[in-house]
Amino acid sequence: MNKVLYTSSKIERCSELRTNSLFLNNIFKSKNSKFVPVWDTKNLFIKNNEDIDALIINRVDLELIISNISLENLIFLGKVNDIFYFSINLCEKLNHIPSYINKKEIFCEELRFYGSFLGELESSLLALAKGMTFWHLKNNYCSVCGSKNKTAEAGFVLKCSNKSCNTSHFPRTDPAIITLVSYKEEILLGRSSRFPEKMYSTLAGFVEPGETLEQAVQREVFEESGVRIKNIAYFGSQPWPFPASLMLGFFAEADNQDLRIDYNEIEDAHWFRLEHLKELKHPKIIDGFKLPRVDSIARRLVNHWMKKVEKK
Repeated sequence: MNKVLYTSSKIERCSELRTNSLFLNNIFKSKNSKFVPVWDTKNLFIKNNEDIDALIINRVDLELIISNISLENLIFLGKVNDIFYFSINLCEKLNHIPSYINKKEIFCEELRFYGSFLGELESSLLALAKGMTFWHLKNNYCSVCGSKNKTAEAGFVLKCSNKSCNTSHFPRTDPAIITLVSYKEEILLGRSSRFPEKMYSTLAGFVEPGETLEQAVQREVFEESGVRIKNIAYFGSQPWPFPASLMLGFFAEADNQDLRIDYNEIEDAHWFRLEHLKELKHPKIIDGFKLPRVDSIARRLVNHWMKKVEKK
């Protein structure tokens, strides 16, 4: 499974429309608009027989859940084909999560648990809604003067309400590198205490101020494993809305296989051969291990390497 989740080129951000209040007021009332409701920073899903779908609804269905909607309650996400999308945080308007809509059961959960069941577009709209809502919730007050922020530009700017300050605040994304390190026919995977049980993944970390991406790759790999690397090559990127990161994927080659693990950084690391990855067994790991989730760029890095080795 190699589809890229949480981002889609089909979404036109339409940033030029964010200051056009008249146009936005008209489209959010029209039949050509849909809404991505969230609850706090969690997404809403519907059970459709045995399937799980994203809850993305039209205005009529939204009004079954909540009334008195205004543009100030919404974040304009953009357009796909001729459909305009908005997100709305229901927990700011309701006391409880609605359980049904049109006889379909609604449930609320973290996107990470169900993202892999969704298509590219659905997962991308939910990720965008989740990320923007998280930013709003964490920035109620101006970081310069402490006054209350107010929403501007269809939710993509928070502006200080203190006229003498008037600072504009913009969404922030934290760049993080994630690297698959190889040595001949083996790759290095590590385990963090934060990971799900038995999972081993590629090494990762946040980029520090003043670093290039390549410097961050070298530093993080060495800090965690003691391995020096070379031949760093960019693979691709993926938004990771848990809560607000951009994962930048790389391949790199190790100078040798000597490990000096920093157990303050990770709790374990090993070199893995192709057969280990296929069988999910390793001689130094009791009861086997798990690979990263299929919705992650870490898994795409591993899968890419496995296919490359298999072709040899």
